[in-house]
Amino acid sequence: MKDFDAIKDLWQQSKPAEQKAVDMQAITRQSKDTRTKLFRQLLFGGITLFLTVVFITWMMYFSTMKLTWFVTHIAIWIINTTVLLQSALTLFTAYKVSLVDDTLPPSQHLQQWEEYYAFRKKQIQWNKPLYFFFLNLGMGLYFLEVVHGRPIGYIILVIVVYCGWMLYAYFILGKRILEKEEKRLKGIMDELKLIEEQLKAAE
Repeated sequence: MKDFDAIKDLWQQSKPAEQKAVDMQAITRQSKDTRTKLFRQLLFGGITLFLTVVFITWMMYFSTMKLTWFVTHIAIWIINTTVLLQSALTLFTAYKVSLVDDTLPPSQHLQQWEEYYAFRKKQIQWNKPLYFFFLNLGMGLYFLEVVHGRPIGYIILVIVVYCGWMLYAYFILGKRILEKEEKRLKGIMDELKLIEEQLKAAE
């Protein structure tokens, strides 16, 4: 009976350690998957925005489209500058994600995700409204020549479709994407905090 109690105590002591090892491996995989998904998403977004600038420049100056108003050239300059800066910022954010090291101990790993989360929250607060404002300023000026001399019904249709899409993109689509990213980040940070607490309790 004494031997049985000794084995039982040994099993009870070893079980939390095994559980911690399993949890740490799981959270490391989860962190790596999230980091990879975020990095690819941001990299794809940054490259797509850059290609958008190339396409707009080609369409304006090298295609058969003939828009001659001075204000239209200002509009294209505003749109291209806004999208190009957004592309650079998105690629920089992807670089920040790539710096997260999944092999670090839980406390340092958690600190990296917390720093990235704080960076993204601040970035979204100023970047999202500024990008929306300047992009729509440029598009508004661009549409002045495009709809000039067109029937009033056509002008109203363009305004309704464009405004509807921008409002949907800003208030619904963009919000959903950010909520999904926030949910992933919070999930990782909560798991890392739990592991960190388990490790402290075991010391």
